[in-house]
Amino acid sequence: MNYRRNSGKLRALTALCAALAVLCAGLGTWAVVGQVRVSKLTARVAELEAAGAQAQGAIEAQADYDADAIAAEFEGGVVTVGEAMAEYQTLASYYEMLGVQPEDYAEDAKTTVLSGLVETKILALKAQELGLDAMTDEERAEIEAQAAADFEELVDYYMAFRAEEGKSEEEAREETISYLAESGDTLESAIEDALLNATQQRLYDYVTAEMSVDDAQLRSFYDEQLESAELIYSADFSQYELDAESGRPVLWNPEGVRRVETILIPFDADQSVEYLSLSAAVEEGDAAKSTELDALYAALEPEAQRALDRLNGGEDFAALAAEYGSLGPDGGSFVGSQSTLYGDEFRDAALALTNIGDTSGVVRTEGGLCILRYASDVTPGAVPYEQVAGTLRGDYEEELKLKQYNDTVVRWIADANVKYYTDRF
Repeated sequence: MNYRRNSGKLRALTALCAALAVLCAGLGTWAVVGQVRVSKLTARVAELEAAGAQAQGAIEAQADYDADAIAAEFEGGVVTVGEAMAEYQTLASYYEMLGVQPEDYAEDAKTTVLSGLVETKILALKAQELGLDAMTDEERAEIEAQAAADFEELVDYYMAFRAEEGKSEEEAREETISYLAESGDTLESAIEDALLNATQQRLYDYVTAEMSVDDAQLRSFYDEQLESAELIYSADFSQYELDAESGRPVLWNPEGVRRVETILIPFDADQSVEYLSLSAAVEEGDAAKSTELDALYAALEPEAQRALDRLNGGEDFAALAAEYGSLGPDGGSFVGSQSTLYGDEFRDAALALTNIGDTSGVVRTEGGLCILRYASDVTPGAVPYEQVAGTLRGDYEEELKLKQYNDTVVRWIADANVKYYTDRF
């Protein structure tokens, strides 16, 4: 498990963008539609970041505080006002750009900042006490190399939002690095956070090393989750669809669901951004943009037709899906009459297939064009315990470990007799 606690860095929106970008990259080709939806969020985040930089500048210009004063103290250490302000200004800037007045957020924001910084320092002291902070040169080098790679992904991601005509790639890169540095995101901070996370991972492993789940506990957990799944999925098919598509253990299936495999010809990154703009305009009633949206899909049609011709010529569906890409975990999507995840056209085409093994023509989705195959029917009702026990065991153990670790951290913090002085900044 790659477990990460609050590192005291409150660069929330930047971290969110980076996490989403890395997540989509890790999911592979089937996440293209997810990337399209994530892009709607992250494009907005980029706009908010720009506004936030202005708000943060105003906050910093008005700052008047004693950086060496103590903002929080605990057994073994302190947090200075200077440390707290570096984080508070970042958090406050996001409230400011959203139009929230300081009197409505200041006290809670200060407490949030201080609790995060105090926790980070207490965990560092605990790791030192237990001898978990020492690293070999090889371990440190590996962590630093991964942090550098992650930072490069973050730079590449933001460059897509900051590219301007007439600028070289190197100029765009340097401007992006400077832009990220304004929010505290640098290669040095990425390495610092990575080393901190590695130490906290060791703490987590130390605290949870002896925990395990026996068969009786697991069966009881299965029964509880099954009851919950039936209630949730019966009331909200979209939640069933999201869980199934994400690869989470699904313990109960609604009636009328089928598994549909896909060959996906996806939009590239630029086309995905254009799709977002055009589809949003069409949804807002700009009918003229429909022609441009049609043209965007038309650019994919020659390749989609080649894939369809190869399929009709006898080539293996799974082999073509592996070559082009697919949707859903293991190349399959779960579709019912209430499906909305990949759009109405996708759902209607999937349900129009009559027999298992039937394939469709070229179908539009939010992520590009695809060809569908009716793979199987999904048995409604409870999924037998034996089919999911292995996956559930790992999930349940992690759930228990996380609770054990969080309870331990709360106890360590309580034992440290923390005092906050939010009136000092």
